[in-house]
Amino acid sequence: MKPAFTLLSAVTAPGSKVNEDAYGLWPVPNSAQAAWVLDGVTGINDRVLLPGPSDAAWFVGQVQEALPALLSEQPDRPIADLVGALVRELERRQSTSWLGTHGADGRETPAASFALLRSMGEELEIARLGDCLVLVERKDGSVITLEHPVLEAMEAKTRAAILEFRAGGISDPAEVLRRMTPTLRVQRASRNRPDSYGVLAAEQACVAMLHVDRLPLNGTNRVLLASDGYYRLVDHYSMVTDADLVRRTAEQGAGRLLAELRAIEAGDPTGAAYPRLKMSDDATALLLKVA
Repeated sequence: MKPAFTLLSAVTAPGSKVNEDAYGLWPVPNSAQAAWVLDGVTGINDRVLLPGPSDAAWFVGQVQEALPALLSEQPDRPIADLVGALVRELERRQSTSWLGTHGADGRETPAASFALLRSMGEELEIARLGDCLVLVERKDGSVITLEHPVLEAMEAKTRAAILEFRAGGISDPAEVLRRMTPTLRVQRASRNRPDSYGVLAAEQACVAMLHVDRLPLNGTNRVLLASDGYYRLVDHYSMVTDADLVRRTAEQGAGRLLAELRAIEAGDPTGAAYPRLKMSDDATALLLKVA
C-alpha cells in the first residue's frame, strides 16, 4: 500500500442525542492509505445489552479501536482476511462485555453499515457492508455511485408503508415507528443471509456478504464516503444530484451541507413533506482527494 488519500472535508453528527456514526483514516488524515465510514444500526431491543449510551454506539466504538490496529499489523492483507480478523476481535470483545449474565438472551445484537476504502497498488479497493454510500468522482467529472440494491428495495417498502399510514390518518412519527417495528424485526432477522443483505456484526457470516469493487487510481479525482443520513440530501430531499453532492461538499464543506440538511428536517418535523421513519438521522461524510 502507498499513501493515496488526503482529507478534504469531514463531518459526523447525531440525529438526536447519541451519534452512532463514525469515520476514520489510517494512518494519518493527510497521507492516508485507508479510510472508512460506519453507521451503527439503531437497536430496537427492549433494553440495552452492552456498556455505553447505546448498543450501536458501543459497537462502532469497538470497530474504531480494532480496525486501525489490524491495519497497522498488516495493511495490505486480503480484504476478506482483514474483515474476518476484525469480526473475530469484535466477537471476542462482545462476548466479554454483556451487561447481563445471559448475553443477548435472544435479542438483536449490534451491527453497523460499513464502507472501507484502501489504496492497493494502482487500484482503489472499496469494501461495503450495508447502506453506506461511496461516490467516486472521476477526473472527467462523472460520478460512480455504489449502493446496495437489496437495502434500496427495503427502503422503498418502508417509504410505501409510511405513506399508507399517513393516508389512513396515522401521522405521528412515534406511532408510525411502533407500527413499523414488527416489519423492522423481520428485516433485521434476515441480515447476513445469502439471499438478503450484509452488515458488519460480530458474526462470521458477514464476511461472505462483502461487496468489493476495484477501480483504477489513475483517473480518479475524489471519493465521498457517506452514511445514509448525509445522503438524504440526494435520495430523500432531492436537493442535489450525486455529482453535486461531491462538488458542493468539496467547495462548501461537509459541515455546511449538513447544516442545510438539518434545516430541511427542522422545517418538516413530522415528515409531512418528506415521509421518513427517522425525522433526523445520524449523518457522516468523509471527502478524500485521491493522489
